[in-house]
Amino acid sequence: MEGLNRYREMVDSFIDKLSKKAIFPPLFQEALFYTPKSGGKRIRAMLVFSSGRITEAEEEPLTFIASAIELMHAYSLIHDDLPVMDNDDMRRGKPSNHKVFGEDIALLAGDGLNTYTFNLISIAPLSDSKKVEIIKWLSNNAGIGGMVVGQVVDILTARGRLNGYSKKRLVNFIHKHKTAKLIQASVLCGALCGSPTQDVLERLEKFGLYLGVAFQIIDDYLDVVGDEKKLGKRKVDEINNTLTYPKTYGLEKSYTMAQKLKNMAISEIEGLNNSDGLRQIAKIVVERDR
Repeated sequence: MEGLNRYREMVDSFIDKLSKKAIFPPLFQEALFYTPKSGGKRIRAMLVFSSGRITEAEEEPLTFIASAIELMHAYSLIHDDLPVMDNDDMRRGKPSNHKVFGEDIALLAGDGLNTYTFNLISIAPLSDSKKVEIIKWLSNNAGIGGMVVGQVVDILTARGRLNGYSKKRLVNFIHKHKTAKLIQASVLCGALCGSPTQDVLERLEKFGLYLGVAFQIIDDYLDVVGDEKKLGKRKVDEINNTLTYPKTYGLEKSYTMAQKLKNMAISEIEGLNNSDGLRQIAKIVVERDR
């Protein structure tokens, strides 16, 4: 865990430095970095560094890419909490961005973080060809090929506008796209900072997807059995009529499925050099209590 904590500290420090660069007006600067600096597990950043170790990437570019992905994740949280979406007043034990700065500024802060992500990637100390590959994966998996379309299906399902599809099909689509795709991108973007073989990329691609779905299943599970104080947010799935794994498969089976996916993820990286970090994160994801 010591190595993973160091990765978290590196990203925290990098984002803190970004937050001190003057942006006008000061209120927007504060709103822009309120969510990225509000704590969090930094799982996606840890995945970037840990997969980068496998492909012998340098730490400086990994810090840029890990921080960029954390900004992308923060944008998604800001928008997810808005009244028009999940309508959540708390995030990581603190008032949500829109509760502090208003819905209009929070919306724009999210937009700013989304685009700032790609600015950071563009100035990372990497070859242009590597930057293009990273942007290709991240823009797809965070956008209409992943997180955004997953959120669309989540909303339409909760509002009863996709009743012609089975709940199992919908919940698997939502989890794969809304959460797992960004986690998968984190793994691949870290690897792309180094010199991966095609075989390694294919194995990491599967690892990221399996782990990402397991991550969201555990989120669903904790929304039922977890402690709100530890979670740092309200349990809003029931309030918002969100389709979850526990609703679809039951609590016990959901937890079993998450364990199975964790094992499938770990099996994909067996034999890879320096894969201990990814293995450790996989266990953290499934065994966490918040």
